Amino acid sequence: MKALPLSEKFTLLKPDEIVYLHFDGAVQRFSVKSLRKLNNCFAVSFNEITVREVASVYRGALLSRLGDSEELREGEFRYEQIIGLSAVSASGDIGVVVDIFETTAHDVYVIKKDEKEYLIPAVKEFILDIQLDEKKIIIREMKGLFE
Repeated sequence: MKALPLSEKFTLLKPDEIVYLHFDGAVQRFSVKSLRKLNNCFAVSFNEITVREVASVYRGALLSRLGDSEELREGEFRYEQIIGLSAVSASGDIGVVVDIFETTAHDVYVIKKDEKEYLIPAVKEFILDIQLDEKKIIIREMKGLFE
């Protein structure tokens, strides 16, 4: 399966390491068989998936190392907690977080609604609150941000 890394830690995955695929609201456990670099993405295979048709079921899934030993500080979140949240502002619904990518300065949330896509820096000037229980992110409206 092709995988686009959302974190530099992706390259640290080792054979037989347990990972989780998040898709359609479900989470499934797999062990890594192999990982190799392909241009700007990676080819990852799992011990439990041996048929191409089965692998295609997981297209678009988010891969994580659930249970990571890293402790999160207050106000920090794992990517799998953020992706899928509704983004709202004082004016209403903006869309859904569909992706996150890292820059040297900060993460950027990719929010999509219909055919529109917004790139929102994950910094407190833009992100007012993340409410996991409510499954939403509250974003500060700024001139030109949603145009």
